[in-house]
Order: sequence, then structure tokens, then C-alpha cells
Amino acid sequence: MHDHPGWTCVLNGDHDPHMTDRRVSAMRFEHVRPLHPARLLAALHALGSGRHGVLVRSAGFVGLATRPGRVGWWDQAAGSFAMHPLDADPDDPPALGQDLALIGVDLDHDAIAATLAATALPDIELAAGPEAWSRYADPLPAWAPDSAG
Repeated sequence: MHDHPGWTCVLNGDHDPHMTDRRVSAMRFEHVRPLHPARLLAALHALGSGRHGVLVRSAGFVGLATRPGRVGWWDQAAGSFAMHPLDADPDDPPALGQDLALIGVDLDHDAIAATLAATALPDIELAAGPEAWSRYADPLPAWAPDSAG
């Protein structure tokens, strides 16, 4: 038995629940490119619709194009979702990109991965750089300034 939450085990690659059900599964979504917040919001609505299964828990780390250099904490349980900034530690900077664990019932892993991947910046947007990204629509709640300075 693990001493860590299930989502942490998914990210660590050692998820081995002691109880299983064929309809319940876990998946990991990783993507190095930042996400477009407006497309992410649309993806969250799609994922919440149940079309690709029912997400029971998802958690991990997320990078938004409109918030370069900041890593967010993704925290979803049942119908509750929040995203908060992580404080930066200059001695241990967080990795960039996405690293999410998703656990649910009847999950269509390929469809979920495709839905989330579609929110990442394509080549042309990525090449435009952070100055252009700052002008993208960002309907997600604002993050407080980094307390670490």
C-alpha cells in the first residue's frame, strides 16, 4: 500500500490500487507546451460533460500561456475544480508544462488526451512568444502575485 495519494502515484508511475474495478481507470497527461486558457476552459466543460467518462479526481501541475514562468496546481474532485499558483522556489524551480493525473469511471483515455492536447499552443502561437501570449483571452480566475518575489 502506498503512503501517497492516488494521483501522486499516477504521476510517479507506480499507481497500483489495492481494489480495482474494470470501469475505473487512471491516466497521466503530459505536455511540454503551455495551454491557452480560453481553450482550456472549453476543454474543462467538455471533460465535465461526461462524453469521455466521468472524472472523479484529477490533480497535478499546469502551465498557462498567459502566465509564463508560473506553474499552477490543478485540483479537481467530483464537481469541484480549482487552479492555484505554486510559489516559486528559486533553488528548486518547477518544471514547465503539464503533468496531470486523471482518475475516473469509463474514461476514454485517447479522447481526454486529445481534448487536453488541443488546448496547447500550436507552433505558430508558441513561436509568437510570451509578449503575444499575454494578449490571449484568459477567462480563468487571476492568480495573486508570486509571494516568493
